[in-house]
Amino acid sequence: MMASRVDLHTHSTSSDGVLSPTELIDLAYRRGVRIMALTDHDTTEGLAEAFAATARYPDLTLIPGVEISTDVPSSEVHVLGHFIDWQDQEFQRRLLHMRQSRLRRARKMVDKLAALGRPVSWERVQSLASEGAIGRPHIARALVEAGH
Repeated sequence: MMASRVDLHTHSTSSDGVLSPTELIDLAYRRGVRIMALTDHDTTEGLAEAFAATARYPDLTLIPGVEISTDVPSSEVHVLGHFIDWQDQEFQRRLLHMRQSRLRRARKMVDKLAALGRPVSWERVQSLASEGAIGRPHIARALVEAGH
Protein backbone atom coordinates (compact mmCIF):
# COMPACT_ATOMS: atom_id res chain seq x y z
CA MET A 1 0.00 0.00 0.00
CA MET A 2 1.30 3.45 -0.97
CA ALA A 3 1.76 5.92 1.88
CA SER A 4 -0.59 8.90 1.72
CA ARG A 5 1.04 12.11 0.64
CA VAL A 6 0.30 15.73 1.41
CA ASP A 7 0.97 18.73 -0.86
CA LEU A 8 0.02 22.13 0.55
CA HIS A 9 1.52 24.30 -2.21
CA THR A 10 0.29 23.68 -5.77
CA HIS A 11 -0.37 25.89 -8.79
CA SER A 12 -2.73 25.39 -11.71
CA THR A 13 -3.18 27.22 -14.99
CA SER A 14 -5.13 29.79 -12.96
CA SER A 15 -1.69 31.24 -12.19
CA ASP A 16 1.68 29.90 -13.31
CA GLY A 17 1.05 26.14 -13.30
CA VAL A 18 0.94 24.01 -16.43
CA LEU A 19 -2.02 21.79 -15.48
CA SER A 20 -5.66 22.77 -15.22
CA PRO A 21 -7.17 22.38 -11.76
CA THR A 22 -8.81 19.11 -12.88
CA GLU A 23 -5.58 17.76 -14.36
CA LEU A 24 -3.72 18.74 -11.19
CA ILE A 25 -6.23 16.94 -8.96
CA ASP A 26 -6.11 13.82 -11.16
CA LEU A 27 -2.30 13.73 -11.23
CA ALA A 28 -1.99 14.34 -7.50
CA TYR A 29 -4.41 11.51 -6.76
CA ARG A 30 -2.60 9.09 -9.07
CA ARG A 31 0.64 9.94 -7.26
CA GLY A 32 -0.80 9.14 -3.86
CA VAL A 33 -1.64 12.64 -2.62
CA ARG A 34 -4.63 12.49 -0.29
CA ILE A 35 -4.51 15.98 1.21
CA MET A 36 -3.70 18.96 -0.97
CA ALA A 37 -4.16 22.69 -1.21
CA LEU A 38 -4.57 24.65 -4.43
CA THR A 39 -2.59 27.85 -3.82
CA ASP A 40 -2.48 29.80 -7.07
CA HIS A 41 -0.85 33.24 -7.11
CA ASP A 42 -3.27 35.99 -6.07
CA THR A 43 -6.33 34.12 -7.35
CA THR A 44 -8.86 31.53 -6.30
CA GLU A 45 -10.24 31.14 -9.83
CA GLY A 46 -9.33 27.45 -10.03
CA LEU A 47 -10.94 26.37 -6.77
CA ALA A 48 -14.47 25.69 -8.05
CA GLU A 49 -13.10 23.42 -10.78
CA ALA A 50 -10.71 21.77 -8.32
CA PHE A 51 -13.51 21.03 -5.85
CA ALA A 52 -15.63 19.57 -8.66
CA ALA A 53 -12.72 17.32 -9.69
CA THR A 54 -12.07 16.31 -6.08
CA ALA A 55 -15.64 15.00 -5.80
CA ARG A 56 -14.52 11.96 -7.86
CA TYR A 57 -12.08 11.00 -5.08
CA PRO A 58 -13.85 10.60 -1.72
CA ASP A 59 -10.55 9.99 0.10
CA LEU A 60 -8.90 13.17 -1.24
CA THR A 61 -9.20 16.32 0.87
CA LEU A 62 -8.80 19.65 -0.94
CA ILE A 63 -7.89 22.66 1.18
CA PRO A 64 -8.88 26.01 -0.35
CA GLY A 65 -5.82 28.22 -0.53
CA VAL A 66 -4.03 31.08 -2.21
CA GLU A 67 -0.46 32.35 -2.48
CA ILE A 68 -0.47 36.08 -1.82
CA SER A 69 2.32 38.24 -3.20
CA THR A 70 3.52 40.97 -0.87
CA ASP A 71 6.18 43.61 -1.20
CA VAL A 72 8.56 44.37 1.61
CA PRO A 73 11.55 46.72 1.48
CA SER A 74 13.92 45.48 -1.24
CA SER A 75 12.23 42.11 -1.52
CA GLU A 76 9.09 40.21 -2.37
CA VAL A 77 7.50 37.70 -0.02
CA HIS A 78 4.88 35.11 -0.92
CA VAL A 79 2.53 34.07 1.87
CA LEU A 80 0.42 30.91 1.69
CA GLY A 81 -3.13 31.10 2.97
CA HIS A 82 -4.89 27.83 3.79
CA PHE A 83 -8.55 27.22 4.71
CA ILE A 84 -9.45 30.64 3.29
CA ASP A 85 -13.01 31.87 2.77
CA TRP A 86 -12.47 31.96 -0.97
CA GLN A 87 -16.01 33.13 -1.75
CA ASP A 88 -15.85 36.22 0.47
CA GLN A 89 -16.48 39.29 -1.72
CA GLU A 90 -14.11 41.63 0.13
CA PHE A 91 -11.34 39.04 -0.10
CA GLN A 92 -12.01 38.70 -3.83
CA ARG A 93 -11.82 42.50 -4.28
CA ARG A 94 -8.42 42.53 -2.59
CA LEU A 95 -7.19 39.66 -4.77
CA LEU A 96 -8.37 41.54 -7.86
CA HIS A 97 -6.32 44.55 -6.76
CA MET A 98 -3.27 42.27 -6.36
CA ARG A 99 -3.78 40.76 -9.82
CA GLN A 100 -4.04 44.25 -11.34
CA SER A 101 -0.76 45.17 -9.64
CA ARG A 102 0.79 41.92 -10.94
CA LEU A 103 -0.39 42.83 -14.46
CA ARG A 104 1.22 46.29 -14.29
CA ARG A 105 4.48 44.77 -12.99
CA ALA A 106 4.53 42.18 -15.79
CA ARG A 107 3.91 44.87 -18.41
CA LYS A 108 6.88 46.85 -17.03
CA MET A 109 9.06 43.72 -17.29
CA VAL A 110 8.09 43.26 -20.94
CA ASP A 111 8.82 46.95 -21.65
CA LYS A 112 12.20 46.68 -19.89
CA LEU A 113 13.09 43.57 -21.92
CA ALA A 114 12.31 45.46 -25.13
CA ALA A 115 14.55 48.33 -24.01
CA LEU A 116 17.32 45.77 -23.41
CA GLY A 117 16.96 44.42 -26.95
CA ARG A 118 15.00 41.31 -25.95
CA PRO A 119 11.50 42.12 -27.16
CA VAL A 120 8.61 39.76 -26.53
CA SER A 121 5.01 40.16 -27.55
CA TRP A 122 2.75 41.34 -24.73
CA GLU A 123 -0.10 39.59 -26.51
CA ARG A 124 1.88 36.32 -26.43
CA VAL A 125 2.54 36.71 -22.70
CA GLN A 126 -1.19 37.24 -22.14
CA SER A 127 -1.97 34.22 -24.31
CA LEU A 128 0.42 32.02 -22.33
CA ALA A 129 -1.27 33.08 -19.11
CA SER A 130 -4.69 32.42 -20.65
CA GLU A 131 -7.20 33.47 -18.00
CA GLY A 132 -4.66 33.07 -15.18
CA ALA A 133 -2.62 35.60 -13.25
CA ILE A 134 0.33 36.70 -15.42
CA GLY A 135 3.72 36.00 -13.89
CA ARG A 136 7.42 35.63 -14.60
CA PRO A 137 7.08 32.08 -15.98
CA HIS A 138 4.81 33.36 -18.77
CA ILE A 139 7.34 36.05 -19.69
CA ALA A 140 10.16 33.49 -19.57
CA ARG A 141 8.27 31.17 -21.94
CA ALA A 142 7.67 34.07 -24.33
CA LEU A 143 11.40 34.90 -24.20
CA VAL A 144 12.34 31.33 -25.08
CA GLU A 145 9.78 31.20 -27.88
CA ALA A 146 11.18 34.46 -29.28
CA GLY A 147 14.64 32.89 -29.40
CA HIS A 148 16.23 34.93 -26.62
